[in-house]
Amino acid sequence: MDLTTQEPQNNLTSKRTKLIIAISVVIVLIVIIAIIKGLSSKSDHAHRTENGMPALKVVVTNGCGYDKLASEFAESLNKKNIEVVELTDTPKPIYDKSIIVVRKGDMQDLQRLQTMTGITRYTVARSDEFPADFEIIVGKDYEDFIK
Repeated sequence: MDLTTQEPQNNLTSKRTKLIIAISVVIVLIVIIAIIKGLSSKSDHAHRTENGMPALKVVVTNGCGYDKLASEFAESLNKKNIEVVELTDTPKPIYDKSIIVVRKGDMQDLQRLQTMTGITRYTVARSDEFPADFEIIVGKDYEDFIK
């Protein structure tokens, strides 16, 4: 048996294997890039769909007694899909932490409001007479949420 005739076949097989590996790596890279682009377009889509949703109606309440805090906080909400219908103060400035009070709104809208404001604390105090779906009581941690 001639050994020299078999050696080129091994080289050919080796070249095919390398080619298959190279093509596989390129395909994997393309798939990874497509996944990354898909994820970034989903976050863009979420931002775009919020603009198509109706504005959430809120009352902004100064809960810590800082001068003009409710109006400053309401101003920071202007760029978001939130309509401030009233500004008020709590009778006693006792709030260290900001909180969302669900008055007439549903839990899906609460999640939207939490996402837009960054305020995660909430409580439910239903009231059909309240002028808005939600009340945001602004506490001493307000700087975390004014952007």
